[in-house]
Amino acid sequence: MNDFTLNELLERRGANLDECRVVRHDMRALKAWLHSRAQLEHFIGYQKIGNRTPYRGASKVFQFVPQSGASALFVGAYRILDEWSFPEDTRQPILHDPTFGENDDHPHLRYDLERLPGFEDLVGRLVIDWGGSTRAWSQWPKRQDKPIIELRSRLQEPAFPGFSNFHSNVDEIELLPEAWRGALSSVRGVYLLVCPTSGEQYVGSAYGEDGFFGRWRAYGSNGHGGNLLLMSRARSNYSVSILEVASPDMSASDIIRREGAWKTKLGSRAHGLNAN
Repeated sequence: MNDFTLNELLERRGANLDECRVVRHDMRALKAWLHSRAQLEHFIGYQKIGNRTPYRGASKVFQFVPQSGASALFVGAYRILDEWSFPEDTRQPILHDPTFGENDDHPHLRYDLERLPGFEDLVGRLVIDWGGSTRAWSQWPKRQDKPIIELRSRLQEPAFPGFSNFHSNVDEIELLPEAWRGALSSVRGVYLLVCPTSGEQYVGSAYGEDGFFGRWRAYGSNGHGGNLLLMSRARSNYSVSILEVASPDMSASDIIRREGAWKTKLGSRAHGLNAN
């Protein structure tokens, strides 16, 4: 669909690009979206004070959350009804949900946002290519059009890629789609961590409850998963992948032996992050 762009879609639906901003939020927004749309709308009603406020100068905002690479998933279009500063004005946004906290511990901007019904059918279905600089997370679409790369037939989770093709990083494990988490919890085996800065490798095994997913959650929680060598290093957002899925009849000791074989094959003891 690269011959059809986001601006064309917005204009066909009556949007004035001079009044609009497009915002690709960070992983915190993705986590909120995966929990519920109510939590996402609670999250986007609060913004930092400063020149980088993502809604500044706009009357409408099109919200996106990150997907793989530089792609972004559309999660709602909103009219900006009001803006004010906290703590000067202590009222909560109209999309505030007390279930998710009061957010009253620091100065910030608050916004009343209203859904634009003309774009509701695209929520969770429209995927765009944000472009080369995802750090420029709030943009005027008129200055930087974006190709549409997918328009899903319905709101759905992306399909699990299979164990051999799975690739993520430890900071995103908790944000994986529910079906993916279920698949990764159902199997055990040998996995690979790769340091994003040095490229050094660590081979580990998952043989406990909740399989690969349970093991990787520990890395996401504390950064080292209980490994002594990793504890001595600065925390890193290691990439994770699967080297081998264990057969159902393999014991924990069998899986640990397979882990040792992979350490030898990849040289991760001599040139990587394995201490034994």
